[in-house]
This record gives sequence, structure tokens and C-alpha cells, in this order.
Amino acid sequence: MAIIVCSDHTKAWTRPFDQKKTTDIDAAILTDHMMMEAAELGLGSVWICYFKPDVIRQEFQLPDTLEPVNILAIGYADGSPADPKRHATQRIPLDELVYYENL
Repeated sequence: MAIIVCSDHTKAWTRPFDQKKTTDIDAAILTDHMMMEAAELGLGSVWICYFKPDVIRQEFQLPDTLEPVNILAIGYADGSPADPKRHATQRIPLDELVYYENL
């Protein structure tokens, strides 16, 4: 199954200080929650961002107010799950991602 996750620019909350719309943030939160639910159901999922938005708009006749943000593929995984301990060697070290000051 593939779900096209879209943002509706007419319904997004706008931060009053700089007019930033939360469309991408809302879509990311929604996608993340769908991925967690898929995992709870024993399904695998993949977040896809490599697509041409204009082709998606045309093929699925999306209105101009909707922006396709990502595609979420969900299905039964082929093979064994990856070892969760892989993150210790494959992720960027925390001290390279997070900065904080002791106050």
C-alpha cells in the first residue's frame, strides 16, 4: 500500500511572527505516527521523498491547495528486521547533532 501524504496550505497553522506555515511539520508528524502504527501491526514502512510533485499532482488530480510532501509505503517486510544495535555504529554521534550550553 502507498499513502500520499499531503499538506493543505489553506488549513495549516501559521506562526504569527514570521508567517511560517506548519505544513511540512504536520505532515512529518502524521507520517511518523502512521509508521509507528504500522510497526505495531507487524508491518514495515518506508518514507519516500524522491518523487516529482507535479507528476503526483497530475496523476491523482490533486487540487492546487494540496502539496504532496511524501509517500509512505506500507507492507509486509521481506526478511528479518535489522539489528537495533546497528544505530551505535551507523548514526551520527549525538555530540555532532545536538548543541547545548550548561547554564
